[in-house]
Amino acid sequence: RNAAGEIQQRESARIYLQLYGKTLGMALIITVLCIVLGYPLAWYLSQAPARKANLLMILVLLPFWTSLLVRTTAWIALLQTNGVVNTVLQALHVIDEPLELLYTRTATIIAMTHILLPFMILPLYSVMRGLDPSYMRAALSMGSRPLGAFMRIVLPLSLPGLSAGALLVFIISVGYYITPALVGGTDGQMI
Repeated sequence: RNAAGEIQQRESARIYLQLYGKTLGMALIITVLCIVLGYPLAWYLSQAPARKANLLMILVLLPFWTSLLVRTTAWIALLQTNGVVNTVLQALHVIDEPLELLYTRTATIIAMTHILLPFMILPLYSVMRGLDPSYMRAALSMGSRPLGAFMRIVLPLSLPGLSAGALLVFIISVGYYITPALVGGTDGQMI
């Protein structure tokens, strides 16, 4: 309230609105990236022979066996000025000077997408593994093109896994604190 007793807006509160907006925007970007990367991988895992799928599933689950702090520290080592990414890009003569990759919004999105990708793949894989392959064969034998059959059969049947994975990734990414604080700095910080 001001001196006259009227309600007025606090200017210092706007930073929270901006931070909430940035948090929701980054969570949405991370969710979309996890869908784009996780959906084809889950489809491949569900169509692969059991032995190969089990081996690849171990690689998907591998991040769960390492600490979140270790994974975040690995991204710091990869993205820092003299890190692996800049060293490789300079060795390949793609860049002349090191890029500022660490402590940016992009670094936060990359690290969090890597960390949350298994949360997208697992629900998708569990749904796709249960799909009957005869549906696709029937659609193809009736003259449908592979992409059309995929869009009309597999995508609708995999929507429960897609929605569960997207919701899981979005909710977890909104509440993340450690990774954005360590990798994102002030630019990649979330609420």
